[in-house]
Amino acid sequence: MENIREKRQRELAQSWISNNMYGIINACPRFGKIFMSIIIMRQVNPNSILIAYPDNKIKKSWEDDFEKFSYHPSNIMFTTYLSLHKHVEEKYDLVILDEIHLMSEAQIESCKTLLEANRRILGLTGTLSSWTAKVLKDELSLPVVARYSIEMAIKEGILPDYEINVITTPLDDKILVNYGGKRKTEKTRFANYKWVVDKLEKEEKNSFHMKLKIISILQTSSSRMKATIDLIEKFKEERLLVFCGRTEVADNLGIPSFHSKSSEKQVWEDFVEGRIKHLAVVKIGNSGVTYTPLSKVIINYFDSNPETMTQRINRCMNMEYDNPEKKAVIYVISSTEPIELEWLKKSLAMFDKNKIKYL
Repeated sequence: MENIREKRQRELAQSWISNNMYGIINACPRFGKIFMSIIIMRQVNPNSILIAYPDNKIKKSWEDDFEKFSYHPSNIMFTTYLSLHKHVEEKYDLVILDEIHLMSEAQIESCKTLLEANRRILGLTGTLSSWTAKVLKDELSLPVVARYSIEMAIKEGILPDYEINVITTPLDDKILVNYGGKRKTEKTRFANYKWVVDKLEKEEKNSFHMKLKIISILQTSSSRMKATIDLIEKFKEERLLVFCGRTEVADNLGIPSFHSKSSEKQVWEDFVEGRIKHLAVVKIGNSGVTYTPLSKVIINYFDSNPETMTQRINRCMNMEYDNPEKKAVIYVISSTEPIELEWLKKSLAMFDKNKIKYL
């Protein structure tokens, strides 16, 4: 008997087919978008397929699911979005743009040429902000043709329920550190840079580089780091995934870390497969990977992008069949600075406000 997930997968697949096989399916993370795509491919029966994605970990997910569901297309081309420009003059029976919300402006430009020659376009995403949806509609004429929300998935038992706990901590105003020959606290440095940014913006001048300095202070804040370490200690017996903004933070939390500078690549697989309990990552693990049972995520640093935040939070929302009452618990650490609290509000825009608590 078909379960509710398979029923919804078939419904969304049919919606795309009924909409001239051109458009985006926005289905929540953990929905099973690859299997839904296989349903489409079996119906459409394309002779040639192009699948584009942001990184190669996602390619492996496609290959694994093709094997799992015994679907073996004869003529298939995989490419990252970075290399998409190499394929824009080619014609395919079906083009799949996975994690389409992660395409850069340059990649969207490449996609315009691709879409001129190809008319069966399937965009896939689990986290699409209204802004990105508008960009993709305006630039590529790609509409959202089917949706399946996080809240609907929770209601129908596809995803577990969740709670988001925000821990606010003031920037440190006691520890003096030498910066450019002067000893200052992180709170003083932040205030100084913020004053310069406000002045530049008032004068309608470029404040980009000063804003980067503000972000750097927030990312490496010692008070934020202490709050993260305290949480890791509190939940040391549980599986934890910690998202950080900087490699030096991830490397100094007292747990294994993995990022672009890591020398031990095996630690990533060890965590994904459940052989180690804790892992701190930087710009890795946001999408395309399913972990063994994981119920807690700590977000040490965030930006104002709601798509990135949603992907991170959904890393721990994989339903566990031996734990049907599971609730995913997310801890987000923020400074008390108004500018960062405003970023936080934007980044949590896709989540139910009633499930967000400020501790």
